[in-house]
Amino acid sequence: MSDRNTSSLRAPQSLRLTAIIAGFIGFLCFVATPLLPVNQTQSSFDWPQQDSLQSINAPLISVAPEEIDAEIPLKAVDKLRDGQDLLYGTVPPESKKASNRGMFVRAGEDGLSVTSLDEVIFSLTAEQVANLPEDSTLRIQSTGDGTTVSLGKHKETSEEDLRPQVTGVYTEIDDSPEALAELGDDLRIHVEINSRFTSSPTPLKLIAMWLGLAMVVISLVCLWRIDRLDGKRLGFMPETWKQIRPLDGVVAAVLGWWYIFGANTSDDGFILTMGRVSNHATYMANYYRWYGVPEAPFGAPYYDLVAWLAQFSSASIIVRLPALISALIIWFILSREMLPRFGARVNERRLAHWTAAFMFLAFWLPYNNGIRPEPIVALGVMLTWASFERAISTQRLLPAAVGTIIATITLAAGPTGLTAVGIFLVCLPALFRIMGKRAPQIGWTALIAPFLACGTAVMVAAFGDQTLASVLESTRVRSAVGPSLPWYSEFVRYSTLFEPSVDGSLTRRFAMFTMLFCLALIIYAFIKDHRVVGAEADPTKRLLAIMALSAFFLMFTPTKWTHHFGIYAGVAGVIAALGSVVLSQIAMRSPRARTFSIAAVIFLLAISLGGWNAWWYVSSFGIPWWDRTVQFKGIEANTVVLAIAMVVLAIGLYQSLVHSYRKNKAETAGTLEEFEAANAAKVSRWAGVMSAPIAAACIIIVAFSCASFAKGYVAQADSYSVGKGNLTSLRGDTCSLADSTMVETNTNESFLTPVEGEFQDSLVDKKEDNFGFGPNMIKEDIEPENLNSASVGAIANTTGEDSATSNEQKDLTESEEKATEVTDSSAGGVRGTLGVNGSEMHLPFNLDYRKVPVMGSYDESQRSTATITTQWYNLPEPGENTPVLSVAAAGKIYHHDVNGVEQEGTELTLEYGTLKDGKVTNKGEAELSDVGATPKWRNLRIALDELPEEANVVRLVAVDDSTDEDDWMAFTPPRVPELATINSQFDSSTPALLDWSVALQFPCQRTFDHYAGVTEIPQFRILPDAAAQTSLTDFQSFSGGGALATAEAVNYSYEIPSYLNNDWARDWGSIEKYELRTNSRGEAPLEADIDQEIIQRSGLWKNSEMKIRPEGEQ
Repeated sequence: MSDRNTSSLRAPQSLRLTAIIAGFIGFLCFVATPLLPVNQTQSSFDWPQQDSLQSINAPLISVAPEEIDAEIPLKAVDKLRDGQDLLYGTVPPESKKASNRGMFVRAGEDGLSVTSLDEVIFSLTAEQVANLPEDSTLRIQSTGDGTTVSLGKHKETSEEDLRPQVTGVYTEIDDSPEALAELGDDLRIHVEINSRFTSSPTPLKLIAMWLGLAMVVISLVCLWRIDRLDGKRLGFMPETWKQIRPLDGVVAAVLGWWYIFGANTSDDGFILTMGRVSNHATYMANYYRWYGVPEAPFGAPYYDLVAWLAQFSSASIIVRLPALISALIIWFILSREMLPRFGARVNERRLAHWTAAFMFLAFWLPYNNGIRPEPIVALGVMLTWASFERAISTQRLLPAAVGTIIATITLAAGPTGLTAVGIFLVCLPALFRIMGKRAPQIGWTALIAPFLACGTAVMVAAFGDQTLASVLESTRVRSAVGPSLPWYSEFVRYSTLFEPSVDGSLTRRFAMFTMLFCLALIIYAFIKDHRVVGAEADPTKRLLAIMALSAFFLMFTPTKWTHHFGIYAGVAGVIAALGSVVLSQIAMRSPRARTFSIAAVIFLLAISLGGWNAWWYVSSFGIPWWDRTVQFKGIEANTVVLAIAMVVLAIGLYQSLVHSYRKNKAETAGTLEEFEAANAAKVSRWAGVMSAPIAAACIIIVAFSCASFAKGYVAQADSYSVGKGNLTSLRGDTCSLADSTMVETNTNESFLTPVEGEFQDSLVDKKEDNFGFGPNMIKEDIEPENLNSASVGAIANTTGEDSATSNEQKDLTESEEKATEVTDSSAGGVRGTLGVNGSEMHLPFNLDYRKVPVMGSYDESQRSTATITTQWYNLPEPGENTPVLSVAAAGKIYHHDVNGVEQEGTELTLEYGTLKDGKVTNKGEAELSDVGATPKWRNLRIALDELPEEANVVRLVAVDDSTDEDDWMAFTPPRVPELATINSQFDSSTPALLDWSVALQFPCQRTFDHYAGVTEIPQFRILPDAAAQTSLTDFQSFSGGGALATAEAVNYSYEIPSYLNNDWARDWGSIEKYELRTNSRGEAPLEADIDQEIIQRSGLWKNSEMKIRPEGEQ
């Protein structure tokens, strides 16, 4: 035997050992990764600090701490400021639901008490306190196991977890050097912060992860060498990959155009903010909800890529690049790898490629043009499927191993990645058959070991900086808080497609319904012929199994959003191509079959057109029918198309009757063969055309979507649209909506001066009829009505089990909140001090009640018309920075909305005139645009250039002729404010809370950071439009462990009047200014000094369960 033959026999032995060793070492390294130790940054703070007894702010992202240990000497009571009783509080006492959320130690004439979460833990009467020794110390220890309070011989213990929300230390102890010296070390408060997720891998963990990854590479090399043992050499890329076709240009052009001008997706701001903050936080936290727990085990490495891009630029055009690249790769795989896999009769049909292309685009446009993980999952699904199909067709193991790695990475990107795991399971029998052929030569162990390493390599992404214990805890918190629906509620996802919202928009409906229609055609073909005639049987069977497993796995995702359907973008293209083949085969049978086929596709269009042409948030600006079905003069397109479908169906029925009649006649005449031959000749001419209805329908929807956004771009040319923002970003101005949103800079100084009399009396012209209005006739608690908006998802306000709460109970809770405290002055309320015209009601927008008068018509027992006419006000010339006249108003006011639709209400009219020689001549009236939530305080406005040039005075005329107590109004004098862009007033140096629905549109504003369990304090907040505020704000509230829990505890807020430049009638959203809450002397707390310590923790270490406390519970 020659040396060459001997070498070829010896090679498998070394190869087998290398494959086994590398595979098992890699597998063990990855399995150990979650258990290996990390370096955790443990944070805490103590008070007093900074040589002061001043209150401090230290908002905890986890809301509750790990532990509170406080010692307060009894002599501290004597150091309280006059009239104050607060010794210690964990949240500002005037914050929202303070007693329900915080812990307070109070001492006064009635004695001493310690309360937490609305429960009195410890209480002594004044007599009991007086009998205590002077050197007595109050001791409080609160952990997850219970709370103990002791003072002298008195002691109380609660075994409940009464750990409160902590945003710092708040006290009314006099901050004087004498008090600090006297209390000395006897006064001590220590708070152990929950910073378990701020960790980094130890050198041991790093070595294990890098060693494991090296073993994966070696394992892949071994599989490559094993594949080559048969002597065959196969290329990596498909043979046709270099061919450029016209269809490629069409797909790339549509994707590129949509990338610039098309809509974004719902959670883009959520994920972008997570990425932007993660660099400072050192882990990928759920920023807006879930108490700041990490996203792990999902998100990585895709979210890390978003975070890296965000460090380069937060502009939409940059952070959405992975989605665009994914789309192009998916189309490459679909056209070059997958369609050829189904046989020449499918791949060589040009119409099949066009159908696949536009079905893919019909999915991509409404579902995947954003930062959500669905585009990446769709890519992972196609790469996994293509890898396994390549492995099966070439009988190679390396593509299967690569597919295994891709499947696990896809799963890590999000729960919907289970679809890629489903592909692995479907292809597993074929993989074992390939291994069976190799096993006699190399052995089963050497074949399986590399796959073990490849399948577990994703542990590096999932547990790179976290431990098994921390990931299990974060998973528990997310599941407990919700939204989380059980598997048997999967119907919600599909029923939502029928909702009048973005989730059920016409484009989302069409994509899913058409895919399901094509899938039904393929199943029909299998029932009839056990295959799709003309297509390879085995890949088609695997396709059906993959779809079945995918639908099954989707049932176990905790949320039931329709945007999860975006994972089907690539697969749907293949399904549509096969469906078109089946449809053409059905159509070849007879004219009636062709007609019925057309009728079915037209019906699909009709049911899709039953949805709105709705898109998320600013994507809807300028879009036709964004809040309704497609219609013309009240005639809905879906009705017209349905009628057409019925007509076509009737034609099919007629053809069926004619065919039966002619066939019977031919049988009677003995010419049946000639009759059938003539029909066959007609059918052959229709064969290619009849696979076109699906492609035609997809082209129509894609073209309609693109035309809608082209119209939106043109309509918003002078204002803002997504396309305009992206184009300006390409030119280097990346601030998007912040450059088009204008805020008032001089609200209190911008009021018009009356022609006669004093400003404080200007709301009443005594020469006119005035009755039924008064300065205190304003509803005390103003609740916004239920609003409808395309920017709100159908189940956006579902929060797990909380969604079962009745609307009545929810309304009651909200009313109680508003009645007890007013954080946002636009919600109304009683101030308690007299304003300039005798009003005691809260004024909105930080208006100065000592200067600004107000009038209202609210009267529960109104019997007749209320009317009032103001004085005439001098109207200034419109300037570059003063383009609008604005009136702060509340109640239900008659107006036409942004679409020109009439909205009923009381009448508040702006009259304009000319002032000459001391005499006013009334020249007419104008309607003010009403923007915002009714009946809350909002700013009615009109562009000054809409008034005649000759007009130099204006006045307001109000008429309330309704006896319904819900029909009322209130208003202040008109003003012409100076406007400036948000970007010029709040730049990236100012920390902000950008609501998750708006964050993508404000890349130049900085979201507040957090580190080691403590958050930065935001100085302002940007919110979406009124309808979205109503439905989406609760998602980030206290009840969900959200960002508002800390931001609104330490701050109070007021709205800054704002406008969308040159689109004055549009509700773009709003901006609120945050101001720190102060003590009784008006002093704001200091920023706390946080102590940090690096501690090595094992992968199983867990201090305590995080406290999850839904609103109103302990």
